[in-house]
Amino acid sequence: MVVNSGDGKKNLTADNQKRTKNEKNSDIPHLSKVPKKISRRVLNIISEDAAKRHQMAVFERKGSSIRVAMVDPQDIEALNMLRFIAEKEKFEVEIFLVSPQIFQEIIENYATAEKAVEEVIESFKGEEIKGLDVEKREEKKDRVRESIQDAPVAKLVQVIIRHAIDGRASDAHIEPIEDNFRVRFRVDGILHSSLILPKEVGRAVVSRIKILSNLKIDEKRKPQDGRFKIEDGGQIVDFRVSTLPVIEGEKIAMRVLVKDDNLSNLKSLGLVGRNYEILNKRIRDPYGIILLTGPTGSGKSTTLYGFLQILNKEERNIVTLEDPVEYFIEGVNQSQIKPEIGYTFANGLRSILRQDPNIIMVGEIRDSETAELTIHAALTGHLVFSTLHTNDAIGAIPRMIDMNVEPFLLTSSLRVVAAQRLVRKICEKCKEEIKVPELARKKVEEDLRNIPPEEVKRYGVDLSQGMKFFRGKGCESCGNVGFRGRIAIFEVVEINEKIQELISESENSELEVRKEAENQGMITMRQDGFFKVLNGITTLSEVTRTTEGILKSEEQLE
Repeated sequence: MVVNSGDGKKNLTADNQKRTKNEKNSDIPHLSKVPKKISRRVLNIISEDAAKRHQMAVFERKGSSIRVAMVDPQDIEALNMLRFIAEKEKFEVEIFLVSPQIFQEIIENYATAEKAVEEVIESFKGEEIKGLDVEKREEKKDRVRESIQDAPVAKLVQVIIRHAIDGRASDAHIEPIEDNFRVRFRVDGILHSSLILPKEVGRAVVSRIKILSNLKIDEKRKPQDGRFKIEDGGQIVDFRVSTLPVIEGEKIAMRVLVKDDNLSNLKSLGLVGRNYEILNKRIRDPYGIILLTGPTGSGKSTTLYGFLQILNKEERNIVTLEDPVEYFIEGVNQSQIKPEIGYTFANGLRSILRQDPNIIMVGEIRDSETAELTIHAALTGHLVFSTLHTNDAIGAIPRMIDMNVEPFLLTSSLRVVAAQRLVRKICEKCKEEIKVPELARKKVEEDLRNIPPEEVKRYGVDLSQGMKFFRGKGCESCGNVGFRGRIAIFEVVEINEKIQELISESENSELEVRKEAENQGMITMRQDGFFKVLNGITTLSEVTRTTEGILKSEEQLE
């Protein structure tokens, strides 16, 4: 085919045109794969309609510089539009050539939850919506399964999962409330409502997640547990799924488990100074028990996984007994208990002891039998990690004695007891110094007054220069909440000879043990938290919220 240039002097064949175009594109950098995470704010620099029409999209922004993916960098109309946006917003533009397939994957990031819900509702119009009710008669089961695997429902579930991952949520809740379903995400320990779904859509989403988790979609009378995994930018993300029958229907809770390769760095978990030194030394003991205490959701399992990653060497046989297995660690033999078939912590521990282990992790000591077997394992040459639900570290000692563990056996086996809580970290991008009431300042001074100077130095705090307090004022990076991420605060008690004597000699030894631990320099969770406050890591209100303090609320501290 011949194309006339319009002036009668120059004709180009289609092949020549294509060659000329390719030569021009050869100088443009290629984008060979979709970036790991694309912010929706960055995408929206070019609207979705314009992006699809001109086949171009912004995939990265650094300050006033943006990177734009284009299928055809020679498209004059697209370039004119891009020039207009750049001049208006004062952007510097760098263009990347992409294939239509890569561009389509970038475009999929425009998907919003609201738009996905609209598509599902549209697909359910008419007769189809009747087939959604899983509670209908048996003959509709096949139709239900087909409906909940339709593209709109699957896409909505993908959007919910994407929001959970991008929003750094630890949990996602999908729960029926009257005529709707509510979707909430727990971010840095706090639940936030995100989306309201019509009842029919909510039921379809619940059923879709049950199918992904290999659960029975027609079983709604009793709880079920399952899990599924997805790949996100080369990283495997696990979702642990739990269903629960409630008055209005069925509730789903999904725990988002993103493997953190930095777990073996104990300092990144929040261990500092004396606390770090004790645990870093004691986890290398050949035998004994190391207990972690705290309420559900305080990060105990994460800390234990950190210990296991440090100790995970070829010459050691590490076996765990968990309920459930949260993170998979290569080289560690992890076993999940199943009480419904009689495989409990106690029964599992008996079996583990016949597996020639060096190190054992028992997810939780829940009863006298498990406590007795744990003590037996430690006394026969095994290093045992486990958890208890108590308010502080010292409280673990009377708790174990309440489980009918003989005090003399406890003193022979127990090496360290640690307690922990999680506090939210101040967002580094919007951190600012604040003034606090004099009463709060004096309370912090009083709590830290008797800490040895060498320990204060280990925390990197110089009290002679005065105390500074910080908060996050809120920005785009942290979603305007002022916090981003969490860190643990600890108290660690090393069971030395003096404490062993107190446990053995006194029936009511908790007060004596606490006094002795303080005399030996124990840093309480509250004190550990205050040091992290003075280092600008967290806020006073966070520490007092998690340690049941008496300081004023955050609003009064500002």
